[in-house]
Amino acid sequence: MDWRALPCVLALCLGACSEPSDPEPQDRRPLKAVLFPYIPDAAGDGFASLEQRLEADFERDHPDIDLDVVFDANLDVYDLEEGGVLNQLLGQGAGAAQVVEIDTLILGALVAKGWVQPVALESGAAHPAAEEAVSISGQSYGVPTYLCSYVVYSHSANLAFASDGASLVQVLSDVAPGVRPLAANYSGSWTLPSSYLDAWADTNPEGELSQALSLPLDATALDSFEEVVKSCELHAGANPCLDGTFADNTLPEEAFATGQANGFMGYTERLFFARRANPSMALPGVISVPLGTGSAPAVFVDALVVSARCTGTCAEDAQAFTDFMKDPAVRSLIAFSGDAPQGTSPRYLLQASEAFYQQEPALSDPMYQQYRAFLDGARPYPNQGFPENRRTLQSALMNALQ
Repeated sequence: MDWRALPCVLALCLGACSEPSDPEPQDRRPLKAVLFPYIPDAAGDGFASLEQRLEADFERDHPDIDLDVVFDANLDVYDLEEGGVLNQLLGQGAGAAQVVEIDTLILGALVAKGWVQPVALESGAAHPAAEEAVSISGQSYGVPTYLCSYVVYSHSANLAFASDGASLVQVLSDVAPGVRPLAANYSGSWTLPSSYLDAWADTNPEGELSQALSLPLDATALDSFEEVVKSCELHAGANPCLDGTFADNTLPEEAFATGQANGFMGYTERLFFARRANPSMALPGVISVPLGTGSAPAVFVDALVVSARCTGTCAEDAQAFTDFMKDPAVRSLIAFSGDAPQGTSPRYLLQASEAFYQQEPALSDPMYQQYRAFLDGARPYPNQGFPENRRTLQSALMNALQ
């Protein structure tokens, strides 16, 4: 063998036998994901630990992507105005993101504006209501992550027998007479109309929830809903659940946790704050709230959408991230506060992933198994029409309830 070839042979061997190095920082492709900020900050660090954990876990399998995860409660991810928050996030300026987690109540508006693009969705992986919520005209525009639903927490042994608004008030009133039966927050142009839609769904189990967006209000649903709302009054004319006293804070959760209310109505994740107010409180029972003349659960759906400007390799990177985020292990990390110190309460967020409930730790968790039981047959809130009609509905409801 010609000795002059030895350096070349050696170089080839070293090149073939050495481990490939990670891409240099300047060679990694940036990907920014703005995630829904309205979840419990379990670690109490402004979501820094969760951001770092998600970035590290994703980049371990995708070292060529520089992921930037953002949780920022100062970003109004319901702002649909031209030039507003979502327009900028889904645009092309310096603050733009490629993936944004949104409430599908506003999905139709995003699609109509052309700000998001269709996405591939594996049939059957998410709850049927979630798959419906991300679909417009037969096309999927989001990858479902969370479900949200109004529930009632109580320590009443008879909670399961509450089957409509009237029986709910009676069951909760019997727990401790003289104590507020139900603490909740109904105020706001998003909260009050969506609570009424829940009552409408309970009253019209076969109807399409989009029908409830039109006036006049359904008199039968309204009568039942009004009875539940007014159960918050301990003194005539003073309703902290409706007048804003219980809005934008944890007062209703604390009232329930400290025995000042016999029950609490809200999203499942609000149990995190009740347990923080009273760590020794026993886990409560939970049912889908029956606000109307029956009980037919309705669910909000949160989903990851991809900017219409993210094409080619960017779109492939975005799909890699959405695939990562729908993995049951990632859903469990978030749901069970895996980013926080051991012993921290779960976040109690409902998950859209069907597999999540069939695996540990959710499979043996007493609360998640109660949640899963009432999700069967749940219908999604409409993904079109709500933003445009919410203020009209709020005005009509306030006039009727006051």
